[in-house]
Amino acid sequence: MDSDLRRATLAKLIDNPSPAVEKRLSEELRSVENVLAGDAEFDRLQDALKTLAVLAPRFHGAVVPIVSGFVRSVATRVLLHEGQPIEEQEYRYRSAGHLIREAIEVPNTIRYAHIPEVVDFLLELSRSADAEVRQKAEGALEDFAKFNLHHFNSLGAQPQLEIVARLGSLDDDQLRDNAAAVRRVLNTVLSSAMEGQTWTYNTLTLSRGSVPSEGGVAEMRLSAIELLKRMYPLKADVAYRKSILNALGSATHRERVSQSAESNRMFERDARVVLEFMCDLVPTEPLPVVQTIEHDAYWDFHHAPSADVEAAALRVRDAVAGHAQYQIYKKLVGFDGIFGDWEKLRSHDEEWDHSNTKRQEAARAYVQSINDENQAEWHERILEFAKTESDDLATFPVFYDFLELLAQRKPDLVMALIEGHEARMRPFLIPMLIGLHSSSRKADVEALERRWIVAGEHLIAIAKSMFKDNGDRVQTLAAIVRRATEIDDRDTLAMSMGVAASLYVHGSEPAKQVFMDGLRALALHHDARWARRYWFGSDFRALAVKLEPHERAEVLSSLSSLPELDYQTEEVLRAIGEHDIESILSFLSKRLEAETQERADRRAQGRSALEDKFEAIPYSLHGLQKLLSQHPKELLTMVRESFKDEEARVMFPYRGGGRLLKGAFPNFEHQLQAPLLRFVASGDEQDLEFALAVLRTYGGNAPILDVCKAIVRVVPENSRAWRELAAALETTGGVWGEYGLAEAYERKRDELAAWLTDPDDKVRSFALWLSAQLDSLSAAERQRADEGIALRKYQYGEGNLDG
Repeated sequence: MDSDLRRATLAKLIDNPSPAVEKRLSEELRSVENVLAGDAEFDRLQDALKTLAVLAPRFHGAVVPIVSGFVRSVATRVLLHEGQPIEEQEYRYRSAGHLIREAIEVPNTIRYAHIPEVVDFLLELSRSADAEVRQKAEGALEDFAKFNLHHFNSLGAQPQLEIVARLGSLDDDQLRDNAAAVRRVLNTVLSSAMEGQTWTYNTLTLSRGSVPSEGGVAEMRLSAIELLKRMYPLKADVAYRKSILNALGSATHRERVSQSAESNRMFERDARVVLEFMCDLVPTEPLPVVQTIEHDAYWDFHHAPSADVEAAALRVRDAVAGHAQYQIYKKLVGFDGIFGDWEKLRSHDEEWDHSNTKRQEAARAYVQSINDENQAEWHERILEFAKTESDDLATFPVFYDFLELLAQRKPDLVMALIEGHEARMRPFLIPMLIGLHSSSRKADVEALERRWIVAGEHLIAIAKSMFKDNGDRVQTLAAIVRRATEIDDRDTLAMSMGVAASLYVHGSEPAKQVFMDGLRALALHHDARWARRYWFGSDFRALAVKLEPHERAEVLSSLSSLPELDYQTEEVLRAIGEHDIESILSFLSKRLEAETQERADRRAQGRSALEDKFEAIPYSLHGLQKLLSQHPKELLTMVRESFKDEEARVMFPYRGGGRLLKGAFPNFEHQLQAPLLRFVASGDEQDLEFALAVLRTYGGNAPILDVCKAIVRVVPENSRAWRELAAALETTGGVWGEYGLAEAYERKRDELAAWLTDPDDKVRSFALWLSAQLDSLSAAERQRADEGIALRKYQYGEGNLDG
């Protein structure tokens, strides 16, 4: 019996209490357990997991132990497919990770009956070394913890109470080990919203409501808050503590709907508890954490539902205002700080100042205030501020300006920071180097940079510090490129190319040679990462104009190794193509040829097409579209030349020249149609085949009728070309509704009505033939839709079902 049919049969037997059924189901469970305990055949294991999920409601007590044992042991087995060990290239489809991810879903139907066991099962998998398993386990825990409108009516908050209780029973070490998953669950149970869905055979309705205080919700929320407070000191790093504060912030939010007085009191209580906790943290926490506290407290103040919550938020504000060190930090570093009077900001009597003008004025004043007496204090303060971490250093514009000005005015202090705390100050070397080059310590910083270059250290920082330079340091940049080449530091090479382009544009003629030296060093490794970094700048565009033909050829050659053309690379190509379209068309032609050859080689070697990592033309074009659309005749001629062998013709609409044409002319614009009609008019068999391939690429949704009619006039009746044209015209693209495809066929038939009175006999004959085909397709599609609706009504009924 087919596996799906067998499981469907078992599902119908689950609620049957007869002894015979019990015997049959028990035998199935034993079979499943034996397979999961020791089998290695992937398909049998997968089938057993699906069968266990069906049996779960009848044998709910056995499910979690079975799947727990399975996920612990399966990773050590040598998995088989049809009796042979699964090869590494097949792991993307068949692996222990795939089976474990399926095992995560098995207890879904019985999870509320065994909450502690399911929580432990998912927590264990949330620590998996496999990122996909870890992600799915955390997601399953989060889904488990969500409130559901329909379940809440019968269960209340009992599942969430038990989940929080189980997490609360973990000791501190266990909480540390499971911190990410636990925080995610607590963030979920503290949500103020619950959702649900109902469906029929043809509708899905999503519902959303506010979490009430009854059913154990108030008790559960307080337990979750207390557990987060307990977790807060378990790790000292700033990112962890911010994540706990973020979860606590969920307890201060509520849905914007009317609620009972009891529910309002619950949300206000939770907000006060969280705000009081944050207020106590202000004097002792790292400055980035204090910034988060200030930001969150202002949000709570702005949305305060009562005077008590507002007062609690203002107590946090006052504690922050009394933190003298933070007030300096906020001006120099505090990108998330609150600037302005809270009451005035909330009432819009005062507007947010989104500029950095006032902060920059404060930074200049701080620099001016530094003297011999307080220099040591500022030395320590800067070191403390430099601990702030960010994925984007653009969040420190004021601190950067401060350090650059400080390096100009107080170079001894800055040199002491660099020489004594090089690792700590590394993220901020660029503004300090810029400032020092304009200071009395210029000779000292140049000597320091020479030592770093010899040692191969801080090369990118030195290079970046030249962006504001006038070209006097181009020899230093050349030395950086030479050293980066020697130590194969490709990031530095790419960065140096961008700096060289900037220096060249600003008048440094030798910088072009530095750019080319960096390009050649990367090209030796078939590395074109520079194109992804500097595509957006005007510097490269200006440089591209001045490149000699052989230099442009080198630039394009360096890009030929890219497995795909992303939008950044397209902009580089566009910059060159605006002055040399022939070189770009040649470049694209070679990519098409390379892809065709690679595919042929792969097939000859018996390798899978799925191994293909090279994509000559992207699915859609951006910068190149703007360029190529200005050269329809040249582009069409180039694509026609690439249409020369069977491999290129087969893939033409999907990966070849057809994709390039559609990227350049996405709507079959008129400027493409005119040169294409010339190929049709030639009467050459291969030209006609090419034109048909172009039409198949666009399909029936594009305005291809005029070109189709031109082809009908020159080809024999009932020829293969008719079938090719029919395939192109019958293509519909996306449709909507049960009868969407049938209606699309009928619209296409109607579009051909004018052809029935065309003076050309061939055109009239083709229109009659294709209209009959479209009528037949429409009728078949309507019948299929009717049968599908009847089947869904049988399966799901016509009334509402709870989800």
